[in-house]
Amino acid sequence: MNRLLSAIALFCAVLTSPVHAKNKCDVELGHGLIITDNEIRIVDDGQTRIQINNDSQLFILGRWIELDQEGEEVVREYSIGIRDTVPELVNLATDGVNLGLSAIEQVVEGMSDKEPEVLKTQLQYVERALMDKFKRGDDFFFIAPQSLSKIDDFFTKEISQKIHSAVHGSLGSILVSLGDAFKSREGNIEDRINDMGQRMEIISKEIDKSLQKKAHQLEEKAAEYCECLNTLDQTEEKLQRIVPELVAYDLVQIRS
Repeated sequence: MNRLLSAIALFCAVLTSPVHAKNKCDVELGHGLIITDNEIRIVDDGQTRIQINNDSQLFILGRWIELDQEGEEVVREYSIGIRDTVPELVNLATDGVNLGLSAIEQVVEGMSDKEPEVLKTQLQYVERALMDKFKRGDDFFFIAPQSLSKIDDFFTKEISQKIHSAVHGSLGSILVSLGDAFKSREGNIEDRINDMGQRMEIISKEIDKSLQKKAHQLEEKAAEYCECLNTLDQTEEKLQRIVPELVAYDLVQIRS
C-alpha cells in the first residue's frame, strides 16, 4: 500500500508543479468576446454591448451606427484584427485539455471497477473553469475578460490544481475499491498495485509533457499576440475617435 500512495503522490506532484513562462507584454481584454462567421459581439454579463455584422455594420446597444466610407474601413480593419487573433488564442488554450481529463479517467479505471462519483464531479469543475474563460463550438469562439499575458498561468496553475483536486478527491474511493478486492480475493492485489503504479507514472509523464508543451506554445505566441494586439488597440483608438461612444466599451487595454 505504501507503493500505491507513493505512486499517487508522484502523479499529483507532477500535476501541480509550476511551469513558468515569461510575459512578453501586459495586455488585457476589458470585455468578453463572442465570434461567429457573421458576427463579433463585445459582451458584459451576458449582454451584447457592441456588435459588428459581416465585418462592416456597427451596432452600439442594438442601435445601428451609420458610418462613412472611412469609418466602415476602420470597422473592417478592427473586426479582421479580432478574427486574426482571438480564435487562435482560444484554440491554443483549449486544445489538449480533454486529452488530459481522459488520461486521468483511464488511470482511475485501471484502479477501480467503476469511476468514483467524486471524480466525475471534480472533472466537471475543471471543465467549467475552462469554459468560463474560453469556449469554442462548431460555429463560435468565446473568450472572457482577462489578462492575456497570464493565460499560461491559468492553464499550468489553476487548471492543474483543479486536476490535482480531482485525483486527490478520488483517492478514498480508489483505496476502498482495492481493499474490497483484497478482502474478496478478487485477483492479485499486489499485481494490481504494481500495474497501477506503472500506469500512473506513464500517464503523469504524459500530462507533464502536455502542460510543458502548452506553456511553451503560449509563450511563443506571446510576442506575436503583443504586436497584433498593440495594432488592434491602435485601430480601436482610431475607431473611438470616429465613434466616441465606443470609449465606454474599450476592449484592448495595454498595460505598459
